[in-house]
Amino acid sequence: MKNCIISIAVLLISISISAQEEFAFAAPKGIFVYLGKNIPNGKKISSILLSRKDEKGNFKKLAEVKCAATEQEFMSEAKDAAKYFPDFSFAPDSSLKSVWLRASKYGTLDSAGYWAMHPAVRMALGILYYDLDAKENTKYSYKFDNYTSTEVSYPFHPKYDDVSLSEYQYDKNGLYIRFKSVGRNPSKAFKLYKYNDDKKPEEVSGIRNQYKIKDTTFYIINDTKVTAAKQYQYSWIGVDVYGNTSYGSLPFIIDLRDFSTVYFKRIKAKKADAMLAINLNWNISDVTNVKSIHIFKSDNYDKGFKEIGVMEAADTSFTDESIIPDKIYYYYLQIADKTNTLTKNSAKFFDFGFDKSTPITPILKNAVGIANGIKLELAVPDNFIAGYRVFRSENGSDDYTVIADMVKLNPDSNTATYYDTGATMNGRTFYNYKIQSENTSHAVSELSNKLQARPEMSAKVIAPTNLSVYFQDSVINLFWNDIRKDDEMVAGYRLYKREKGAAKFTSIFSEDSVYEGNRFIDAIYSAGKTYEYAVESVDLFGYASDSRASAQVSIDKYLPAAPAISSAINLPDGILIEWSKPNISNLKGYKLYRYQRGQNPVAIAQPNADAENYLDKTAKPGELYFYTLTSLNSEGTESTESEEAGVRH
Repeated sequence: MKNCIISIAVLLISISISAQEEFAFAAPKGIFVYLGKNIPNGKKISSILLSRKDEKGNFKKLAEVKCAATEQEFMSEAKDAAKYFPDFSFAPDSSLKSVWLRASKYGTLDSAGYWAMHPAVRMALGILYYDLDAKENTKYSYKFDNYTSTEVSYPFHPKYDDVSLSEYQYDKNGLYIRFKSVGRNPSKAFKLYKYNDDKKPEEVSGIRNQYKIKDTTFYIINDTKVTAAKQYQYSWIGVDVYGNTSYGSLPFIIDLRDFSTVYFKRIKAKKADAMLAINLNWNISDVTNVKSIHIFKSDNYDKGFKEIGVMEAADTSFTDESIIPDKIYYYYLQIADKTNTLTKNSAKFFDFGFDKSTPITPILKNAVGIANGIKLELAVPDNFIAGYRVFRSENGSDDYTVIADMVKLNPDSNTATYYDTGATMNGRTFYNYKIQSENTSHAVSELSNKLQARPEMSAKVIAPTNLSVYFQDSVINLFWNDIRKDDEMVAGYRLYKREKGAAKFTSIFSEDSVYEGNRFIDAIYSAGKTYEYAVESVDLFGYASDSRASAQVSIDKYLPAAPAISSAINLPDGILIEWSKPNISNLKGYKLYRYQRGQNPVAIAQPNADAENYLDKTAKPGELYFYTLTSLNSEGTESTESEEAGVRH
C-alpha cells in the first residue's frame, strides 16, 4: 500500500499555515489539528499550546502538546495511533527508530524522513493533535501561536470520482475484483463491503491495492470468502487520509454462476393481427442468472441496429408498434447477466406488418370546371397511403366507374389536385365525383363525399338549319328552323351580317345577347348591295355551336314611285301646287321643278315627306308656268317626274 502512503505524504507536505487557514480537518471520531513543522521536543520549541473556540465564541486552552519523551514512548504512541488509520500500511520498527533519531537531532518535520508523513507518527511527534472531545455536527475553530483555523465539524463524508466495475476473475484463491474511476479526484484508499444473504454488509478483508494510469485510478481487492455458482453484491467506499469514508456506491452485482449455459430456446417475429405492429416472442433456457433482455432493430440485415427496448428477465414478448406497413424489419435479442458484464446475442430474425385498419375517409374539397375538363382538389388525411382512386358518374346517376386507379400522392403532403380531361367530356353533362384511398397493406377507405361540376366547354349544340333570307316590302327578312324544340340545351341564337366581300361578320346584336326568336327583319341596307347573314346556336352556358347557318340576299337598285300632282291653282300670292303622297315606305321628301316653254326645268323647292302642297311665291304675273314633282327615298334615290301641270299667274 505504498501508493496510499505517498498520497498522505504529499497531502501533508503541501500544508503551509497562514494567519487563518485550514489546518483543522474532520476525522471519523473527532477533528485533526496540524500544528506545523517544528517538533515540540526542545530542539526548536518545547511545547505547543492549543486553544479551541467554545460554543460562546471564546478560545479556551485545549491541550499543551509535546513530543514523546523517549524512543520507547514514541514507538508505543505511534503504534497506538495507527489504529485510527486501519486502511493504510504502517512503518516497521526500524523505520520508526530512524524517524525518532532524526526528530531528536533536528527538531523539524522536514528532517524526520519518509515515515514522518504518516498521521500516526505525527501524532507521536506532537505535530498532529486528534481532538476526540469534539461534538458531532458542531463547528470548531482552533488556535496556536498566531494561527487560527477556519471552522470545521465532523462527521465528514468526502466525494470522489464515480467508480465502476472494471472486471473480475474467480479461481481457487478467491474472487479478484477490479474497480476504476476516471477523473482528478480519486480516493486515497477504499473499503469494500459485501452483502450476505441476511442483507447485512460485511467488510471484505482481503488484500487491497490501487494504482493510477493517467487520469484513471484502479482499485483491486481479493475476496477469499466466496464460492462458485453464487451471486454477490458489493458496495465500494472511498477513504481519505484521515479515515473519513464516502457514502457507499450503488451496488455491484457479481454472479459466479455459469452464464455459458444460458441460451435462447426460441425466437420469433410475427405480424400482429389486430393492429399495425410486429410481435416478438422468445424463451430463454435459464433466467436465474439473467438481469435484462435488450432488443435491437434495423431495416438493414447487416447494419444500423439500434436498441429499442429493455425487458425484464422473466419477459418473453415485446410488441413493436414503431413500424411502417409492408416494410421488413430485422431484430436480434441480447441477454445480459446480473453484473451487466456478460452478454449473449440471439440470431437475427425478421418480419413485416400490415395496416389492416380502414384508412380515414378522404375528402373532396372542391370540383370546378376548366376549359378542357374538371379540376378536383382533395385531401387524404391518413398515413401509409399507397394511392387513391377517382370515381365518376354523369348527370346524377349512381352508376360510378373508376376513371383513375391508384394515383400516388406527393409524399410530403396529404392534399392533391386531380385533372379529369377525358376526350369524351362535353359541356352538356354534369359529372359527379367520389374518391377512395388505399393503404400499402391494401386496406381501402370508405368512398368520400360527392361533388358535381360541369366542364367549361360547349354543350355541342347543333347549328340552326334552313336559313332563308329574302327582300320584301322594302326590308330584308330572315327565317330559320327553331331547334330549341329539339335540343333543350339551346338557349337562343346569335345573328351576324356583312357586306359581300367584307373580311369579317359583325354581330347584329351585342356580343353577350341571345336572340330567342327564329325570325328577324333587317331594315338597314343599301340598294345595289349584296348582304351575307349567319346564324349560330347558343347553349345555356353561353357557348356557340361549332358551325353556323348562312345565306345571302342582293338588293336591286330601283326608283321610288313618282307622286301625282292633283292641282295647280293661281292665287293672288302665287301658284299653289297640290299632290298626293306615293306608296313608299322609306319616303324622305320631294323635289318640285318649274319651267317655261323653251327652258329647262329647275328645282325650286324640296318639301319634306309630310308635305302635300307648296305655294310658289316667285311666279310673275301674266307668265305661264309648268310644274313637275319627284319623290326621294331614304337612300337619296329620286323617282321619275310626275305628269306636268300648267297654270298662268
